[in-house]
Amino acid sequence: MNTDGSSNSLDPLGIGPAALEVAKAIGGDPQAFIAAQSKLAQTWSEIATRALAEGTPAQGTPTAPPLIEPASGDSRWKHPAWTQNPMLDALKQGYLLASQSMLDSIEMAPGVDADTKRRVRFFAKQFCDAMSPTNFALLNPAVMEETIRSGGENLQRGIQNIVEDARENEGRPALVDRSAFTVGVNLAYSRGQVVFRDDLMELIQYDATTERVYERPLVIIPPWINKYYILDLQATNSFVKFATDSGFTTFVVSWRNPDERFAEMTMDDYLDTGALAAVRIAAAITGSPSVNLIGYCIGGTLVSMLLAYLARTGESSLINAVTFFAALLDFSDAGDLRVFITEESIAEIEQTMEKRGYLDASEMAKTFNLLRANDLIWNVAVNRYLLGKDAPAFDLLYWNDDATRLPKAMHSFYLRTMYQRNLVIVPDAVKVLGVPIDLGRVRNDTYCVATAEDHIAPWRSVYRMTQLFAGKTEFRLGHSGHIAGIINPPISGKGAWWSAPSNPPDAEAWKAAAVKHPGSWWTDWKQWLAERSGIEKAAPTNVGSDAYPPIVPAPGTYVLERS
Repeated sequence: MNTDGSSNSLDPLGIGPAALEVAKAIGGDPQAFIAAQSKLAQTWSEIATRALAEGTPAQGTPTAPPLIEPASGDSRWKHPAWTQNPMLDALKQGYLLASQSMLDSIEMAPGVDADTKRRVRFFAKQFCDAMSPTNFALLNPAVMEETIRSGGENLQRGIQNIVEDARENEGRPALVDRSAFTVGVNLAYSRGQVVFRDDLMELIQYDATTERVYERPLVIIPPWINKYYILDLQATNSFVKFATDSGFTTFVVSWRNPDERFAEMTMDDYLDTGALAAVRIAAAITGSPSVNLIGYCIGGTLVSMLLAYLARTGESSLINAVTFFAALLDFSDAGDLRVFITEESIAEIEQTMEKRGYLDASEMAKTFNLLRANDLIWNVAVNRYLLGKDAPAFDLLYWNDDATRLPKAMHSFYLRTMYQRNLVIVPDAVKVLGVPIDLGRVRNDTYCVATAEDHIAPWRSVYRMTQLFAGKTEFRLGHSGHIAGIINPPISGKGAWWSAPSNPPDAEAWKAAAVKHPGSWWTDWKQWLAERSGIEKAAPTNVGSDAYPPIVPAPGTYVLERS
């Protein structure tokens, strides 16, 4: 940030000064740098010697074990030629070694604080990813193969795709075929009705799908950074369907996609006219004195604040059991998103929001895509522009592309209070509706799910929730990432999850004691929640009530507005 308090639009993240600090630190220890470069040169030389000794591509797969392997899950090298062709195998290993050497040198820079290293390392990795030989047509065997097979038609289609994306997708490679899906037709699958609407949200109550239901309803508070239907994509992967099929009377908040009129909408508004209103209305419709609650991602952060607020105001009995999906409360280590949380970057975001009244959905999408650049940027570009493929018809990618805007006041509070200052975990440091909150007063039973490969809510950070509440917490670790680890229905037969008998202070101690279970944690959660949902009764034949009659069928109207 400049001395006058303004941001630097040419370097809003302050990467230049951070990179210079790392470079100076590395230069201050020339012997270590020279030794590292000498080792890299020696390894390169060994790779080249092996490639020449193993001969031409026709002579088959290299016989010597590789000096470096791609990381698990790195799909860039799946074409067999990257292993079977000695020259391409050498190119691959040389690239991987050079990338590793660059990132390791940053990590070893003496006297540089961890946050600065993380920022420089993150953007150095972006550069390495961009320079991958898989991104260049003449070096990518899959592209060369397709070019020969199609007589160059793939490159012609690629040019057409470039023009199309420039015209319709702001120059970014299209992630998904938008024409393949329509929300409310083949997405947002489950039947129900909007039973309440205010300026901020619509509350959907879903039709019962069982003859008997539990007396205590389930209310789901999804994130408002994306739309709620990640929990209700299609019949085979709908969490909402799983919940109703399990006998839970299910309500979901569908947040509005705010525009400039909602610039001053605050976190208090999201809590009061959003989550708290949904809880009260669900209780009134079902006649239950309390509800069970789910909070996903930032929705979970909001739910924790609501629990602490009710504990301080004496209304804690309104909420019974609570489930958290990939939700951060302790932001001290918020993963790779930390690289974007500097005074310079927040000031730049606030300046942008001041002009519009909100953070545009495309800005948030760009940030999240950078967290998985190989999958969501470079692989997409190779498929679209070099292989000439159409964008895929994939429900999860459609949802990912259907992002939302974020109101100025709320988002500034979120960035500064949570990410920058980490105040929610500090007793009485944050006020909700004028009331100071303390998570240590929360005594609800909680079921907390994190995912092993989450770049947005790292599981070890999510685990710290187990030490913050006064109630009993069951912690589960799912496979995969922020979305795939949560949306993992039992019918898929995929994945795994871990549980342990207790929650020690240290996450690694929990993992050491954890037992691995194949498949989905959904069935475990179903049993846990059923024990906290009261008796079973005849399912209602209609949704809503006299006080809250149906307004429009699910998925409602707010979810249909695209940014």
